[in-house]
Amino acid sequence: MTDIQLDPEHAAAAARIVAEIDEQIDRVREAERRCKAAFLPLLAEHGITRVEIGYDGGGDEGAVGDVTAFAGEDTCDLPSVLCDHFSVEWGGDMASRAIQLEDALSAFAENAASDHHIGWENGEGAWGTIEIDVASGAVSLTHNSRFVDYETTETEL
Repeated sequence: MTDIQLDPEHAAAAARIVAEIDEQIDRVREAERRCKAAFLPLLAEHGITRVEIGYDGGGDEGAVGDVTAFAGEDTCDLPSVLCDHFSVEWGGDMASRAIQLEDALSAFAENAASDHHIGWENGEGAWGTIEIDVASGAVSLTHNSRFVDYETTETEL
């Protein structure tokens, strides 16, 4: 393998690109933090202890499925209340809008899946679950990638 040496001009351009990508990732992660700060108190206020949100995709399409809320071990309905939702717009600005709590949780899940597993809806796709533990504020994403695999053997007879 040959090491490629960039001249100073190209090295500076590459460094700027990497810095811009890092800044964008930081903005997206900040939007995730703000979303959590908005929905966690609402969930706690309504006695919800855990939320599970599924997503599934393939063939260039994907969607967030059911948002299931729990009070202890029992499922319960999400309250019909508004929740602030934060997202990063195309130009990099942070946007905020008040939407129904269930929609905010769905949007958060779709953004998180896309942030941590870009392209999860493409090709064979992927599926997963985002679980929110309200008391601790922990959010875990369990992701399953689909792929086609094969094994080739050749035998001379």
